[in-house]
Amino acid sequence: MPDILCCVILAKACPVVSNPRSKDRGYYARVLFFLSDNHIEYHSMGKLFVVLFLLGVIHGAATYAQFPFNTMDSLDINNVNARVLVHGDMWWNPATTAPTCFFPSGTKKHINNTSAIWMSGYDSTGLLHIAAQTYRQRGNDYWPGPLTGDTLSYATAYAWAKIWKVNLTDIIDFLAQPSHTTVNTPQSILTWPGKGNTYAQGNAGAPLTITDDMAPFIDLNGNGIYEPLLGDYPDIKGNQALWWVFSDNGPVHTETNGRPLGVEVHAMSYGYSRGTLIDDVVYYDYTIINKSANNYTDFRFSQWDNGTMGYPSAFSDYIGFDSTWRMGINYNAVNCDGCSNGSPTTLSYGINPPQNAITMIVLPGDAGSGYVPAGSFTYFNDDASIVGDPVIDTQYNNYMRSKLRNGQHFKNDYSGPGSLAVGYGSGPDCNYVFTGDPSDTDQWSQCKNFGTFFGDQRFVLSSNSFPLNAGSSAHILLALIVADSAGGCGFGSYDRIKIVADTAWAVYHRDETAGVPKISQQQYINIYPNPTHDKLIIECMVSGSIPTIQVFNTLGQVMNISISKNGNRYEADLSKLPNGLYDVLYRQDGVEQNSRFVKE
Repeated sequence: MPDILCCVILAKACPVVSNPRSKDRGYYARVLFFLSDNHIEYHSMGKLFVVLFLLGVIHGAATYAQFPFNTMDSLDINNVNARVLVHGDMWWNPATTAPTCFFPSGTKKHINNTSAIWMSGYDSTGLLHIAAQTYRQRGNDYWPGPLTGDTLSYATAYAWAKIWKVNLTDIIDFLAQPSHTTVNTPQSILTWPGKGNTYAQGNAGAPLTITDDMAPFIDLNGNGIYEPLLGDYPDIKGNQALWWVFSDNGPVHTETNGRPLGVEVHAMSYGYSRGTLIDDVVYYDYTIINKSANNYTDFRFSQWDNGTMGYPSAFSDYIGFDSTWRMGINYNAVNCDGCSNGSPTTLSYGINPPQNAITMIVLPGDAGSGYVPAGSFTYFNDDASIVGDPVIDTQYNNYMRSKLRNGQHFKNDYSGPGSLAVGYGSGPDCNYVFTGDPSDTDQWSQCKNFGTFFGDQRFVLSSNSFPLNAGSSAHILLALIVADSAGGCGFGSYDRIKIVADTAWAVYHRDETAGVPKISQQQYINIYPNPTHDKLIIECMVSGSIPTIQVFNTLGQVMNISISKNGNRYEADLSKLPNGLYDVLYRQDGVEQNSRFVKE
């Protein structure tokens, strides 16, 4: 047995870090940490602060204590100040549990609080492999750094625990130099972790030897080697970018305790500063490389999000889903953030609070102008119920695949205005919960259950399933978007957040100099339910001549369906259509509107 050194520190009662799963940050706790070479265990024990350090003393060569890294940096070029970390999580500070995603930038008003990517797939024998991250209270599945083969040592993770940050102005100044030296080249360009860069530096200035493709760069002489003194420079999008790499088969895999996937993730966050709506968008670009020997089927990528925003003790945040933009939405249950606790403070948004959302802009399976639907939109609570916190690998996986923690399918239990609908129990199976606009009393939203929900759900927004074979990669692009003054229950709708989402998609897919919304403020039709099963209601919002209404699949083919009229509403019979993503094209008196829906 190795020698053990113990140290106990007992302090007076004092405020300490709050429960990372709670918005109430004002309580006291006694905290017990068990530290060893392999893990940290956390226990809350009352009103005193106790730290017990158990340090294993290993005879011989010194070893690293395998603790996670709190390395972080912020994308702060526009209206959203959003931090990322090196363990696949973002928008919070693990050392304090405080949120670190602010809107407007420069304020302490947090628009979101803690998010991370989840992934899972099945190998050729049907075994589940998975990686996820939440608040680190149960451990870490992801570690900074690339895989050597399909493993990642702690020494490698330590060296790669860095986020590289580059501004477009740095690149412009660099290009203006007639020649380049180590003196006149910005450090962000000189130490960029491009393949073969002899000046590459990682955590604490650690030199890096990079023999594989890593951070993207403009290769002027086409030799595949990053040579900044010969004029090569980082290949970024936007006015500012962050780049980092992490993998899931590192020193420990203790968040899910499942089988690692053996994937390496190259991540870039970037944003624009244009004085338009694009300034309310932050992009997250992921390339997932399968470094294992496994061919994965039914692979899924998910974004887990605890989207609490505004006043920190108000359990008033609701969630919803929009199928058109493959988007999970966070909004306020009341129309005055912080007012239930007295007058709004500098931490709250007050009247007409903003909304924020995560939209999946690029997913595997997208082709040309055809976009696959999101795989699922689910939620869970901070409890031990069938919609409670996941604690084992299969429970994480269930939430990524339209299932409750216990493996039962989520249900569309909404039966009309005034009905209690929580997404399980009765009704047909559904892949998406809370699919309605909160402003419409005929649609399924959390506003219809006001007072039933405490408003602190975490959502899991997932891609559709796709294969990820050994040695192959997948590209996924998400965006965090914010709609200012969008409103809460009884006052707000999704109109504003959809316009910002459209801007985010347009800038990426069509015009990088855009930033002007494509969607008109004038809405000619309203379609529901969305997603739907057998029928779709198309409600005309303006009067005029008889409209032309057509339904198209993602290949642009017109679907042969029947559409009947009832007043200003039209009912489309979808019973014979296969499940998938479709568009409704509405034309009337020289105007037209295109709306997307999902049949499941």
